Amino acid sequence: MANTRAAVHVLAALIAAASLLPSRADAITPANLAALRADSQFTTEENLRANFDDPADFSVRIADITPTTTPQGTIVSGGLENLAVFGLSSVDSAFTRFTLQPGAHNLAHTHPTASETLFSISGTMDVFFVEANETPRLVESVLEAESVTVFPEGLIHGERCISDEPCEFISFFNTGDPGVVTVSERFCDLNPEARAAGLFLPQDQVNAICDGLGDNPAPNQPEQGERVLNDGPVEGVQVETPTPEAEATPTPEEEATPTPEEEATPTPAEEEATPTPEPVNNNRRNNRRRNTRRRNTRRSSRGSLIEPSPVSVAERHFTVHVRVHYSLDQL
Repeated sequence: MANTRAAVHVLAALIAAASLLPSRADAITPANLAALRADSQFTTEENLRANFDDPADFSVRIADITPTTTPQGTIVSGGLENLAVFGLSSVDSAFTRFTLQPGAHNLAHTHPTASETLFSISGTMDVFFVEANETPRLVESVLEAESVTVFPEGLIHGERCISDEPCEFISFFNTGDPGVVTVSERFCDLNPEARAAGLFLPQDQVNAICDGLGDNPAPNQPEQGERVLNDGPVEGVQVETPTPEAEATPTPEEEATPTPEEEATPTPAEEEATPTPEPVNNNRRNNRRRNTRRRNTRRSSRGSLIEPSPVSVAERHFTVHVRVHYSLDQL
């Protein structure tokens, strides 16, 4: 009797389990997958990827992406706007392909939500990033072809092509929407008072600078002289410099004015009338004083008697300031 009762219980359990199994009509098939996703409050990555039923949805040709182009180079950005699958949590990435002409800059910028891994294809670049205000320093290096560098999330960074051939590289981001903030352009979006306060310059000068900004990639700038943009010098903001002809052509007054050497040169009669001074017999004290002055002169010109050890780029900036103050103390 007990065995019969146990067998009935097992049979009832099997019948209940069989009723819970999905029927063929309830199985996940292409026919009912859309309805299943619509009825479900949560979904899986597999279900999300099922929305991309064309294999071509998982790839994109760089040539099909509209580039940003200037005479200094080309930028092709690949992200959510070009390939929707970049937004999947199982993908969540983006890329940018650059071509910089010799001397051109990819202007300093940040990616608010992404770190960047840069792979250099050809050419040689100067790459850099700067740390935040808490620990300010410039991290700069030279990147040759077939090399990789990284830029931490949110930090200002940039590149410049320093080779005689164009520089090509691809950057990969760890999110499908990295964003980009170009420092100079977004700074000029501030109100005039904030811009002038930030640069410690009158508003009209800052306005002239911001009105003359060009597009990215941008050309390298000379140490002095006229500003250079992608479309040539900017009118109204040039710095005038004298021409070599103007510097070399003396005025009539300058021609009539004797030079200090001409004033100090005695005539033959003055040389005969002027007695030759007796040679001075320098004693040891005078020699010591003269040697001390020479050492001080050498110390002031060098700024320090201690040869610096190899340091980073950021530490070199700090060393320069230390040397300047040390030289002033010697005066």
